[in-house]
Amino acid sequence: MAISITKPQPIDTRSASDPYVLPFTAISAADLPQVGGKGANLGEMTQAGFPVPPGFCVTTSAFRRFVENCADMDELYGALETVRADDLDRARVVGEQVRSRLAKVPIPPDVADAVLGAWRGLGANDAYAVRSSATAEDLPDASFAGQQDTYLNIRGADSMLESVRRCWISLFTDRAILYRVQNHFDHRDVLLSVVVQRMVLPQVSGILFTADPVTGNRCITAIDASYGLGEALVSGIVSADLYKVDKRLLREVDAIIADKQLAIRPLPNGGTMQEKLNGAARTARVLTAEQAISLTQIGSRIEAHYGKPQDIEWALADDDFYVVQSRPITSLYPPPAPPPTDGAAHFYMSFSHAQVMTDPMPPMGLSVWRLLFPFGKEAEPEAYNPLLTHAGGRLYVDVGPLLARTLPRRIVPTMLENADPLIAAAIKQLLKRPEFRIESMVGQRARLHNLARWLRPILFGAVANLFWRQPEGRAAAVNRWSDDFARRITKQLTAAQP
Repeated sequence: MAISITKPQPIDTRSASDPYVLPFTAISAADLPQVGGKGANLGEMTQAGFPVPPGFCVTTSAFRRFVENCADMDELYGALETVRADDLDRARVVGEQVRSRLAKVPIPPDVADAVLGAWRGLGANDAYAVRSSATAEDLPDASFAGQQDTYLNIRGADSMLESVRRCWISLFTDRAILYRVQNHFDHRDVLLSVVVQRMVLPQVSGILFTADPVTGNRCITAIDASYGLGEALVSGIVSADLYKVDKRLLREVDAIIADKQLAIRPLPNGGTMQEKLNGAARTARVLTAEQAISLTQIGSRIEAHYGKPQDIEWALADDDFYVVQSRPITSLYPPPAPPPTDGAAHFYMSFSHAQVMTDPMPPMGLSVWRLLFPFGKEAEPEAYNPLLTHAGGRLYVDVGPLLARTLPRRIVPTMLENADPLIAAAIKQLLKRPEFRIESMVGQRARLHNLARWLRPILFGAVANLFWRQPEGRAAAVNRWSDDFARRITKQLTAAQP
C-alpha cells in the first residue's frame, strides 16, 4: 500500500485559550510541554522535511480537560504520592484504582469534537497509529519510551476516541507509576499527549541506531529489521536481522540474518494479527545492502539535525522509507569534553583505567590533572594540556601523536598488556582502521625528545625497581619523599603569597 506524504489539510481545532489538537506541521521541539517528547520529535522532523507520515497531536490541554472531569482526581494523585519505588504491591493497588476510575470518565464533548475534526481532515478512511507521548519521554537525558500504550491500525470514530482515552489512562500503568517514582518525577507534573499518525502498512520495519549501541562506535549504524509492523520488534516478540553500515564509507560491514518465525500484520477492519512465517522467507534478508545504506543516509541527516546520535523507528512500504519516531540514544558513553576541533581522527585512552583509577573523579581532580600533566604542553605550561581530556568523570589521554611514530606504535600495546590487556587489545584493533594508519597520522606526530625527557626518570625508576632495588623499606622511603615534597611545595606557595 502506497503512503502519500502530501501536506494535510489545515486543521482548525483551537479553543479560545489552548489548542486541543495541533498538526505535525505546526509543531517544533519547543512544543514539548504541549505534545510530549514523541509528538515534539515528529513535528520537528516534519518541519525539517524528513519522510514522516502526516498526523496530529492531541495536546496536554486536552488531557488536563479530561482529568478535570474526574471529581476525585486530587485524591487519586494523593494516593499516587504514597507509592514508594520499592513497593510494587502498592503501585498495583493504586494504579488499578486510578485506571478504573478514569475508565468511567467521559471525554469532554469539545475535546472529542476537536479530535474527530482533525481525524476527518487527514482522512477518515485511512488507518492510524495512536500513540502515547508523555512530557517526560524521549528527552535528551532520560528515555521513558515504552512506559505508555500504543494502538495500531485504528479505524473509525469510536475506535479513535477510545484509543485516545486508553492512551491517557496508560499514564497510570504500574510500570509508568514506578518509573516516575524511581526517577523523581512528580505525578502531577507529567502530562500526556496523544499522537495520531496516518499509518504506514509496511513490508519491513525496524529500528535504526545512528551509533552502535553495543560497541559505542559512533561511525557505525546498527539496523534491526523484520517483516511487518515495527511494534513486534519494539515489544521483543519477533527476531530481527541486524545490519551494520559504516557511515563514512557508506558500506555495509556486517549482516546477521535471523530466523524470523513471526510477523505482525494489520487486519483489514482494524487491529493486528500474528502471522507465522514459513519457507525461505524465514532466513532471507529483509533489507538489501543498498536499502541499509539508504536508511543510514536518512539516519545521518536526522542525527545531524539533532546534533547527537538517534534511536529511530522506521518503516519500508513500496520501496519508500518512512520515519515514525526518533529519540536520543541515552546509553552511549559520553564523548571527550571539550571535543577536538581540528577535524583529525583522535585516539583517546583511559588514563584513569591505566592507573587503576576506575571510579569517576570530581571536577577539581580532573582540572588539576589537566593542568599538571606535563608532556604535550611545553609551549604553554600554565594552560590545560591539549592531550588530556575527560569523559564520564574519567581522564583520557590522546595517544595519537605517540602512536603516529613507528617505534612507540610497536612497543606501547605490548607494554600495556601488562597493565590492562583490554586497553592493549582495543589499541591493536583501532590501529587497523584507515584513519589510524601511520601514513595518515604524519601531521600528529609527537616530538620524541620531549617525550623522552618526560619518560626517562619514570622508566629508569621502573627498571631499578624491577631489577636491583629491594622492596624492603620502600614504603617508608616513599612516605619520606612525599612528606618532603609536600613541605617544599607548601614553602613555595607561602613565599608566593603577597
